[in-house]
Amino acid sequence: MKNIILLLTLLFFATSCEKDIVIPQPEPAENISYANHPRNPEYQSALEKYRKDTNSPGAILLLHRRGEPLWVGSAGHSNLEHQTLMRTNTPFRVGSITKMFVATAVMHLVEQGKLTLEDRLADRLPKMKGKIPETDKITIRHLLGHLSGIVDPPNESNRYQLEIVNNPERIDKMTLDQLMEEYVYGEELHFEPGTAYSYSNTNYWLLGQIIEDITGKTLQQVLDELIFTRLALQNTYLDQRDDRNVARGYSDLYGDGKLLDVSRWDRADTDGKPDGGIISTAFDLMVFVRALMEGQIITPASVEKMKEIQLAGCDNIFCEYGLGLELWRTGAGIGYGHNGGSVGIEANLIYYTATGNVSVIYKNNGNGSDKSFLDGLMK
Repeated sequence: MKNIILLLTLLFFATSCEKDIVIPQPEPAENISYANHPRNPEYQSALEKYRKDTNSPGAILLLHRRGEPLWVGSAGHSNLEHQTLMRTNTPFRVGSITKMFVATAVMHLVEQGKLTLEDRLADRLPKMKGKIPETDKITIRHLLGHLSGIVDPPNESNRYQLEIVNNPERIDKMTLDQLMEEYVYGEELHFEPGTAYSYSNTNYWLLGQIIEDITGKTLQQVLDELIFTRLALQNTYLDQRDDRNVARGYSDLYGDGKLLDVSRWDRADTDGKPDGGIISTAFDLMVFVRALMEGQIITPASVEKMKEIQLAGCDNIFCEYGLGLELWRTGAGIGYGHNGGSVGIEANLIYYTATGNVSVIYKNNGNGSDKSFLDGLMK
């Protein structure tokens, strides 16, 4: 997700979430050490500072620079209840980085001639007619690039957010159709499709359904065949599974420095969903973004289309979005990738086009963070 849950709105309700929470103990995990890397002390020190500056229980950083060995570091804890150390290979929720995977699957269908970017929502999902306005004008391109104007419950609906807090099990069990029935259908568009940019997770709920409708397979199966198995991403998946080994998510709900475990909110909000449900590792994310950006999953021409900013006349960084890709203007050069966040996590994946370098950073505290320290490390 991009930036969900209005925490100040929820403070009055948070106490109910601190009761009767059973936090499973993770299975023992072996750590992969990069201590022999020539720049290990420098990189590890930067990671430790980032973790402390963001008041995060734990953090992971991956740096892959051309001309030097891969480095992955971890700091702090993945599970405070059981004092489990964060490992370099700890799986974590990636949030909206998931959108890169889903957009890749869409572009693959376009290459196969099973879909076009100008196909209309009304034609691809006829059941949306009369439920979402102007489905005859909203295109696949609009959905991929957040130009549809469709409302975004995770970021805009207090009712959705309060339900995540007060009844996460209910949200967790709802289908995408049920979520849209309750929080999307009947809502007016923010603007005429294609005329403005507004980030909406609903766009990717719809894209997930379109992919499944075209292929006759679940989105997990599609991503598995196209990406996960093909790239041997053994620790990456979309479907809901036992998450005892996944890093727990935390948030300072009361602003007093005390971190509360909010993992069941994260799970309800994201797991299994096409807008933010993937669980992965830093290493798997690096393998994926390299394969994508270097034309190993879809053609280089399709990748270039994904990079293109979709809003005509975009004049600020907040609308610099392609087809499932965010443009990053960093001190280390132009990069493409995605940020991901939920109540208790933040993740970031960037491929730097001029150098071919890759950075992955994750922390299990959902507050936003300044990641500019990466500029000096990635130059």
